[in-house]
Amino acid sequence: MIDGVEKVLKEKGKLIEKEIEGVIPRKGIPNLHDAIWYHMGTGGKRIRPVLAIMACEAMGGKTDKVLPFAASCEIMHNWFLVHDDIEDGDEIRRGQPAVWKRFGKDHGINIGDYMSEKVYALIFSSLKRGVNESTVIRLIEETIFTCSRTAEGQTMDMNLRRNDSPTERDYFQSIEGKTAYYFMHPIIGGCIVAGAKDDVIKKVREFGLRAGPAFQIADDLLDLTEGKGRDEIGCDIKEGKRTLMAVNCYDRCSLDERNNLIRILNKPREQTSKEDVLWVKELFERHDSMDYAAEKARSLVSEAKEIISDLPEELKNILDQFADYLIERKK
Repeated sequence: MIDGVEKVLKEKGKLIEKEIEGVIPRKGIPNLHDAIWYHMGTGGKRIRPVLAIMACEAMGGKTDKVLPFAASCEIMHNWFLVHDDIEDGDEIRRGQPAVWKRFGKDHGINIGDYMSEKVYALIFSSLKRGVNESTVIRLIEETIFTCSRTAEGQTMDMNLRRNDSPTERDYFQSIEGKTAYYFMHPIIGGCIVAGAKDDVIKKVREFGLRAGPAFQIADDLLDLTEGKGRDEIGCDIKEGKRTLMAVNCYDRCSLDERNNLIRILNKPREQTSKEDVLWVKELFERHDSMDYAAEKARSLVSEAKEIISDLPEELKNILDQFADYLIERKK
């Protein structure tokens, strides 16, 4: 399953860079264009643009018409990552210095701002591929909606890091905005380009509201096992994130353990030691919070699959495979 999806990602991902080169030159202004391609070359899987392409193809749409939108999804994703690293203080991205660490925080902010505008430049370029104006407007509306919800979710996530009595409801509210809408955006856009009916798009959106959180939970688990390409585990702990494991463990552990958990999560990142991270990880394991999170991700994927059970077979199969991939992947 995973090997098959990885192969598709590699094959389809090759189509994306050419589209991006049309709006972002590889050589240009120092500390801008070179920085973007430095970031783009750090090993992202291109999951989102590939989802857009495959969703469009599954609904009978043409690859050439969806490529600009697909590329816009990749730029949007990387714009968010550039700013997210600044907000979280992450110095490593996919095994290399993060953009803000390599080029400076001031350039990092400006690089993200520049990339945000190229998202819309790419969508507008769809007109040259024969995509009609009403479809382009709809893609722009979806993009505005997604970016707004993602920013709201990111704010809720940052607010939650200062909450010393977090609940599971708080967690899911934040990741619904931060991850779910953002996750399903390329799928919905691919369907829109293909001319899919509203009832199909509604079900895809509902699918994303389950699969997106499952992806985030799996990502949080990877942070404690593989490090998500940051050369260390437990970055979420150092950032004080109230992940599902933290929230669940908060409810299960003793008062003394709870107080120490919150004390560590509230420490400044640079003061959080490896011993602190290992203590929290062991606490999660002792109270089965990692198992709880993994089971929750699997349950959400099952719910997501049930929602799309009567979609056109090709689209359903693609979404089923990617849903499994998102929680089975190891990096």
